Amino acid sequence: MKTIRALYVANAREFLRDRLTLFLVLLLPVALAAFFGLIFSGGNGFTLQLGIVNEDTGPTGAQFIANLETPETEKMLGLHSGTRAEMLEALNKEKVSVVIVLPQDLTAKVAAGEPATVEVFYDPASLTSAGVGLGLVRTLLSEVNLALSGSPRLLAIEEKSVQTHPMRAIDFHVAGLLGISLLWLGLFGTALPLVQQREGQVLRRLGVTPLTPATLLAAQVAWRLTVGLLQAALFLLVGYVGFGVTVAGNWLLLVAAVTLGALVFVSLGYFLAGLASSAEGVSAVVQIANFPMMMLSGSLFAVESLPAFFKPIVAIMPLTYLSDALRQIIVAASPLHPLWLDFAVLGGWLVVFLALAVKFWRWE
Repeated sequence: MKTIRALYVANAREFLRDRLTLFLVLLLPVALAAFFGLIFSGGNGFTLQLGIVNEDTGPTGAQFIANLETPETEKMLGLHSGTRAEMLEALNKEKVSVVIVLPQDLTAKVAAGEPATVEVFYDPASLTSAGVGLGLVRTLLSEVNLALSGSPRLLAIEEKSVQTHPMRAIDFHVAGLLGISLLWLGLFGTALPLVQQREGQVLRRLGVTPLTPATLLAAQVAWRLTVGLLQAALFLLVGYVGFGVTVAGNWLLLVAAVTLGALVFVSLGYFLAGLASSAEGVSAVVQIANFPMMMLSGSLFAVESLPAFFKPIVAIMPLTYLSDALRQIIVAASPLHPLWLDFAVLGGWLVVFLALAVKFWRWE
């Protein structure tokens, strides 16, 4: 145990002296999480910029506008008022998406029970204007017609959420980038340093010492597991302090997922280090593994948004299951797979990578 402790400390010192590895494994993933957080922390809400031109001389037009300035509508409507020319100019400059013009005789027509024509201007070339914006205005005018006619509501909406912890974009990216950081722990924090040690004859000199391979491996893996847990702690700290991301699930499950994920990708790193004979070679191998894992695992993009022909590749990647497990545990996201299946697939990949690492390992 004393030998393993000494080797553990030696690995820690070597890791901390290697500024490039420290940056790639610890600092860059956290910086990316903060970057995505600053972009997406505002949520996914949509606010329609609506222009209002009130040409009505009576109280109905004013009441119409007052009904739009309620707490229920302020989250989805940004109201802008002015003359017809001003609002059409704002539509032309894309400052508003839709313009409603209340006619001069609105109050008189409503009082007489006659229909009044409300002009609605939109830009057919704009998806926001002609699509979402025009649809919201149609719904709004239908509600006004219903209220003016005094007709009873025959259908009522009862809203029920099926997700008790609504997921924001920042929640999605924090959990996904934590998975990517554990991938980088195996690729940049394991494979690259091991090949560099082999090229510097460090591994060969260690191989001829009384140290057993198991002792050396235990110290190296123990340190990398420590780094993996430190990565998770940094992500959760940045997510909580900066963006209010909290762990919705079980902390023990989270530690288990991070530990298993770190073991899987550290084992992958040992395997890739055995394949490459030089630092240049391992850099190429690492990039070949890194790019598809990042792009096709659902860590950066939702799996549902990927083309169908990528789905078989997505289904076999270990990072797919790690990111899915982390999202389920951290933010209670809707699962791609049952949590037990995520752990089972990761465990299977761990066995495969360990076997490959043993088969291809070499000291020099």
